[in-house]
Amino acid sequence: MTDKKNRWLVVLLCINVLLLTAVIISQVGIPKAYGQVRPYDYMLIPGHLDEDSEAVWIIDMGNHQLTTCRYNKNTGQIEVGQVVEIDAGLPWNY
Repeated sequence: MTDKKNRWLVVLLCINVLLLTAVIISQVGIPKAYGQVRPYDYMLIPGHLDEDSEAVWIIDMGNHQLTTCRYNKNTGQIEVGQVVEIDAGLPWNY
């Protein structure tokens, strides 16, 4: 066989292997990845508090709560704030 015929034979063999793999995967199926169940939506709002710290305010839309995570550049620590209820008298209809 010539070199050109060998190349075509290898190309056709690779295509057949790919097609066989596709048929096997479609018949067997790929296991599904189920993410963590989150009953509510969250909003994350980044911001700067001062020169030495940055924060992310976290709003839990389902439980109507607000908290903050603050990163202090001087200490290298992440500090979590208190949870505040934000539905005091507001007409939330979720």
